[in-house]
Amino acid sequence: MSDIDPTSYTFNENALARRRTYRLTEDALTWQAEGEQLDGVFYDEIAEVQMAYIPSRFATNRYRTRIILRRGGMVNLLNTDFTGFGSFTEKNAEYRAFILELHRRLAEHGKDIVYRKGSSGGGYVANMGLTIFIFVMIGIAVVMLLNFGLVWIAVVKLVIILFFIPTLIRFMRRSRPESYDPLSPSKDAMPEVLTA
Repeated sequence: MSDIDPTSYTFNENALARRRTYRLTEDALTWQAEGEQLDGVFYDEIAEVQMAYIPSRFATNRYRTRIILRRGGMVNLLNTDFTGFGSFTEKNAEYRAFILELHRRLAEHGKDIVYRKGSSGGGYVANMGLTIFIFVMIGIAVVMLLNFGLVWIAVVKLVIILFFIPTLIRFMRRSRPESYDPLSPSKDAMPEVLTA
């Protein structure tokens, strides 16, 4: 991990975006997409940092750091790099190093920045309600399938559901809304980096 530059991070968010490089200078966060002009924001122009675990069908270990600007707008940093349709490479070590360095610099140079992790309060309640609703509907479907004598379909559905339960539990645990200290960002809001 010693060859990673914590002041630079490059990734491509999706098929419609261009590969973009972000840099941390002494007083600003800058970014530049391939073929475009340099843009950026001073650290004291950042109003909020939101870190979240946001898995998707193709990237089940995806994390996002959203930087909300005082002038309006936002910057999203992801630990996944789009490489083709439904294909993402995880850049966990580089992402983690960059995000930790960003937080260190914001703690030094930023002013009145709010640090949040997880979903919004309303989003978390909605996700919890949806999760309960899904489990109730699955239970009803399994009971109905068993009553109609379609045991094998019920078993197949339960196996598929059991496969996704660990991701759902991890999502619900990591999406709990809370604030955090910029010098100690929540581990639930960043990917783990395996060391050899």
